[in-house]
Amino acid sequence: MSIVDMVDMENQIGEVVDSFEEKMKILFEEDPDLFKGRSTEIEWKCQVTNAGLDLNEALCKVVEQFESKLHNGEFHKEMRTWQAEAGCLPQ
Repeated sequence: MSIVDMVDMENQIGEVVDSFEEKMKILFEEDPDLFKGRSTEIEWKCQVTNAGLDLNEALCKVVEQFESKLHNGEFHKEMRTWQAEAGCLPQ
């Protein structure tokens, strides 16, 4: 099971997407003239929802990629000096 399938990770990704959507929807309310001739408020909200769906999918993929990299030891090679000094690394 991938970490993105875990409820708490799904919730956190959902919170990021919700926040993104809220901020984007506010743009229309703050300056509707920016959208004149391009989108009505309803159209903009639909576009924001579509963007949120794509963002959710993209974030899940990125988290899965990093999870795979961790499992494959790809970050092991990138140990940093501060980690050794902090005792995060075996001596």
